[in-house]
Amino acid sequence: MKTDNVELPVPVLRSPHWRVNFHPDEYKRELIPSLRKCYEIIDKNKVRLRGWDYPHLDTERGQGSNWVDSWSDFMGHLEYWRLYQSGQFVHLFSVGEATIPGWRQKLQSHFSHIQGIDWERVPGFISIPNFIYTMTEIFEFASRLCQAEVYKGVLNIDIRLKGIEGFVLSEKRIWRNCYSAAENEIGHFWAFESDILVAKSADKSLDAISWFFERFGWMYSPIDVFREDQQNFLRGRV
Repeated sequence: MKTDNVELPVPVLRSPHWRVNFHPDEYKRELIPSLRKCYEIIDKNKVRLRGWDYPHLDTERGQGSNWVDSWSDFMGHLEYWRLYQSGQFVHLFSVGEATIPGWRQKLQSHFSHIQGIDWERVPGFISIPNFIYTMTEIFEFASRLCQAEVYKGVLNIDIRLKGIEGFVLSEKRIWRNCYSAAENEIGHFWAFESDILVAKSADKSLDAISWFFERFGWMYSPIDVFREDQQNFLRGRV
């Protein structure tokens, strides 16, 4: 699904956003036998670890000849996803830190100890905990689809952040440096054997987190600290 020139039912492409794409290594047009089954797959395997499911299956939904979709626009959260019968899943959702009221002020306040930077000129902030939770949800959802045997063999995962040049990583814990995105789009492609992803989805998501944080200039991020945050999230302790 090419999204650059597609008119979506919600304006998710007009602001900084995530783009997540899953697809099996081998194309089969009707890997999923029916459109109804596509919706059932999303509903049974979506991740419910906080107030907003991943992905969110809204009452707003539609279908094409070989795909289903759903979308939402709620209090600054913009989301659109589409699942094809071929197994391709495309998910677009806003960087909430840029679109949900109140987030910028909260995240900027974490830098009161750093002087000499005009924070009003910083285009935006990325919450480190929210980034960890989001990446964990993405990989957990992929793992569940593999467990449900939607995907067998190799699953390809492509994750991108768009519209984020100059955005700064932020958290209430005090880190020594300021880490910002040097490019407007950051993204990477991974290919996993489905059984490996089922067994190690949490570890693989931490690898992806480290990859992204390096592109913000954080070369030695504390993965053990993030692993503890992730485990608390998975256990419902956040």
